[in-house]
Amino acid sequence: MATSQADTLALMAEISVTLDDGGRAHIALAHDAGEVRDRVPLDELAEADAVPALDALVLEFDFYGRLIGIEITNAAASVLPPALLDSAERT
Repeated sequence: MATSQADTLALMAEISVTLDDGGRAHIALAHDAGEVRDRVPLDELAEADAVPALDALVLEFDFYGRLIGIEITNAAASVLPPALLDSAERT
């Protein structure tokens, strides 16, 4: 049986995106992931010169070191794909 696009989206239902008027966004990868224990900004990576989006990304990890969120600190419209922005909840 072939998997439809709707079925694929249903499998990703735990992922949510919020966007504020200031250009910040947050991608939550799991709603029941617990609290953020560590945050790792990517703006200091050497590759940030070649990939400007890295300047705005912060990875969030839980107690077990699992990636549970991605914060976009500014210019979300330049960092995220339009379809993701269109589906984001405005805060």
